[in-house]
Amino acid sequence: MGSLRFGLPVAGLILALTGSAQSAITVTSEITRSGDGGVRMQAVIKDPTTFNDALGSGTLTAVAIKEVHSAVFIIDSLDKALRVEKRRLTPAQTYGLGLPFGETEPPLTDPDGPWFGLVWPFRDQYDYFPGPFDPLGDEVGTPVNPSPNVYGFVDIDGIVRGGPTDPTPAGASINRLMRGLTGNGLTGPATYFQMDIEPLSGDAERFITIQILSATARVVVQNSQGAFSEIQVNVPPLVRQLQLPEPATGALLLALGGLLPRRRA
Repeated sequence: MGSLRFGLPVAGLILALTGSAQSAITVTSEITRSGDGGVRMQAVIKDPTTFNDALGSGTLTAVAIKEVHSAVFIIDSLDKALRVEKRRLTPAQTYGLGLPFGETEPPLTDPDGPWFGLVWPFRDQYDYFPGPFDPLGDEVGTPVNPSPNVYGFVDIDGIVRGGPTDPTPAGASINRLMRGLTGNGLTGPATYFQMDIEPLSGDAERFITIQILSATARVVVQNSQGAFSEIQVNVPPLVRQLQLPEPATGALLLALGGLLPRRRA
């Protein structure tokens, strides 16, 4: 899918392709484990401010991460010894049920679920405001297995809709940018994708390598006069070692035979 835009307003956008705005406001990738054992992909604003940007807007301060585009690869020391799948999501992880500024109704494009992978609010585009050729939210992130010991997902395109720079059709409220499972990138890491990584054989607690590559983030910023705009930030590659957990009995059975009904990868 690449870096997607879906008819968002052009007026007022700042694309910081050159100059100090891009180099000063920085975003990094993170890989963490959730409390329920899933592996989370996250984007974090590390330096939220730039001064005297080249486009003459004065000081720019980051407000939130609005889009993330990336690919992830998982590298094992053994062949065909891992189960790597999009994680099955709860209603809170899918559409923010019960969370601040969350939705109260399930995705319009897929109300019955189950739901996988891309998490709220980075599913906005696909769940509530789709274009005619958009995939379902669950289908974002194409599984790849380029070699027997390498797994991953490419074209992970998470898109939050709404806020001052994108008022139609989601609404211009700043609260649209204050949503997130663990934060909006500034208030805390912006979690945008979850997956399961579990061993099928070999040492159940061995280390694997995870790489997040080709990542970019679109960040909403505010200048010293209070006007909002967006900049695009290149996110440096992340390479991290992650120790596998020993799979629970239910997870192991699921990996071997499948206990939960699934409609999609």
